[in-house]
Amino acid sequence: MSTLDSIRDLFPITRQCFVNSNGTTHTITYLDHGASTHPPTVVLDSYRDFLERYYANIHRGNHYLSQRASDLYDSVAGVVMDFIGGDASRNSVLFSGNTTSALDMASFLMQEKEGATLVSSMEHHSNDLPHRRRGPVLRIEVLDDGTLDYDDLETKLRNNRVKLVAITAASNVTGYMPDLKRIARLAHRFGAKVLVDAAQILAHHTIEIGGNDADDHIDMLAAAGHKAYAPFGTAFLIAPNDLLAGSEPYIPGGGTVKFVTDQTIVWAEGVDRHTGGTPNIPGVIALGEALKWLSSVGMDWVRAHELELLKGFENRLRAIPGVTMLGDIAPEKKLGVMPFNIEGVHHDTVSAILNNEYGIATRNGCFCAHPYLTRLLSCTDAEAVRSKVEAGEDVVLPGAVRATIGIYNNEEDLEKLVRAVAELAAQAQGGSLVDESVAKVICRETL
Repeated sequence: MSTLDSIRDLFPITRQCFVNSNGTTHTITYLDHGASTHPPTVVLDSYRDFLERYYANIHRGNHYLSQRASDLYDSVAGVVMDFIGGDASRNSVLFSGNTTSALDMASFLMQEKEGATLVSSMEHHSNDLPHRRRGPVLRIEVLDDGTLDYDDLETKLRNNRVKLVAITAASNVTGYMPDLKRIARLAHRFGAKVLVDAAQILAHHTIEIGGNDADDHIDMLAAAGHKAYAPFGTAFLIAPNDLLAGSEPYIPGGGTVKFVTDQTIVWAEGVDRHTGGTPNIPGVIALGEALKWLSSVGMDWVRAHELELLKGFENRLRAIPGVTMLGDIAPEKKLGVMPFNIEGVHHDTVSAILNNEYGIATRNGCFCAHPYLTRLLSCTDAEAVRSKVEAGEDVVLPGAVRATIGIYNNEEDLEKLVRAVAELAAQAQGGSLVDESVAKVICRETL
């Protein structure tokens, strides 16, 4: 059995089927790893094992179950730190419910610092909107091919007082991976810290934050388990200890204090200061198992496997008449993310047909990255769309279909996608698959 076959065998979802409205049975071809990934059996077993054998709250009991649960939970911080190459003596791992909350925590930790936050125009809303409510936000522009404009980054840093550069490690729309080391060197040269949204990249490509004294290190990094082969409901933020100590608690409550009187509070220190309440204990333990499993497979193998599939099939999608791909980025500079539209058919329709008629799971829409998507679609009047949405008018939003590659996908999965898209594009060109709303979606002319 090959490595890929043995990996596929660990995922029960690869054997899952469903029956469509016509009574046809489909085996699911899952190409939505950019949204969420499925846990392999080794992760599912660890999750179930905790629930069955060690279920108890942590840090609050002297009995065996609480102590065992605490040990299992506490060990995951070291697993996370090792996975991203961080310095555990000067940084801490804070667990949260999702990447959005982790990024919001980072924004909170920086809110009292003087200066603006610099975000790129390709960010997921979760690495944009939290900063908007806590101070001025400036934007790093993207080029027509979907890559970052480094000249604009340096200009904005040089001409403004910037406290934080918030940047994705890999776009959830195009898969583009900006040069984080280059960005960090620039940011630190002008006195800014760097926050990286690593949600998309964590399970697909090696990422290291580096030592705190290096000019290209990453100051803060956030990611989630559900995009790294762990269950929903667990994420983490890596942050420097001095920043944690200098901030008020993120959410005051149980566990964030040393002592409380009627009038006064003595706050806890470090991680405890910012993580109130009971965490998702089994989710954190499962996240640790997922990262250990990925390490055992080898992130170099993961990247090579997914890059091989991307190189083999993205150009075939581009070559299909009537298909438009978003972004023009070399495979070596992106993850296995393939966003596309079929001329004459709304992205919602395409994604639904791929599911109902072919059993292929994709994602469609704006991918929580509206500014980036509208730029890629050459949509010049996004404000007009915003006005209509705000007024409650019926408007078809721009968007695309997105296929994303994961660790257990194989050539058969991608062959199936290419054949299906080619058939749909041919039907659209032949007039047998028409969606009149597409004129409002493409954006280049009428939206």
